[in-house]
Amino acid sequence: MKKLILIIIISSIYCQDLGEKMIKNEDFSSALSYYKKLLIEENDLSKEDILFNIASIYSYLDSTEIAEKYFNLSKQDSIQSTSDLNYNHGNLLYRNKRLSESLSLYKQALLKNPNDVDARINYEIVKNEIEKSQNNQQNDKSDKDKEDAENNKQKNKDESDKKKNKDDKSNNSKGDPQADDQSDGPKENNQDNKTDKNENKQFKNEQSSENILNALKENEKVNKRRKQKNYSNTSGKQW
Repeated sequence: MKKLILIIIISSIYCQDLGEKMIKNEDFSSALSYYKKLLIEENDLSKEDILFNIASIYSYLDSTEIAEKYFNLSKQDSIQSTSDLNYNHGNLLYRNKRLSESLSLYKQALLKNPNDVDARINYEIVKNEIEKSQNNQQNDKSDKDKEDAENNKQKNKDESDKKKNKDDKSNNSKGDPQADDQSDGPKENNQDNKTDKNENKQFKNEQSSENILNALKENEKVNKRRKQKNYSNTSGKQW
């Protein structure tokens, strides 16, 4: 897989540009001081080129905000931004994950210089990254939608089963005689028990009354026999 080319391009009119030599020697601090000094002094470099070089150095050092500032100043000072300016600015934005903006700048660089191989390579790499990211987002969304649909389906099924169980339970309670007996049984049993107790009590009372009557009758018979016996004894003595 190709890697993005993030080389720094420095604008120079003369090969003996001191700033360019400092950059090649990786003396970036001295190069920045040199180009900033050129901004206020007369020199053979245009202000656009000086700003471009300062922005490129800050971009290389990952000083994002400062580099962005000088890139914008360079564009404002130029009648038409150069291919190298757009290329370096695109590198800066790419390192900060601003893919769409960096892709646009690589495209502008190619429009100004179709033979810029580095800009073309970076353009294709960033374009592929954006498409891959979009596809991943669509797949994630599709997976999430599918998961939500499955969850909703399961939820509806659970609710339907719950309702069905509730209805079945209600129907069984209404149609099952045993259930009716269970619900009304204690009341009927209590009533039957109460009736049985009352009948037993009445029976006992009737039996007791009958026993008393029988006892009275028996006693009356005994008394009658006694009277008859006494009467017979009395009559015998008279005779």
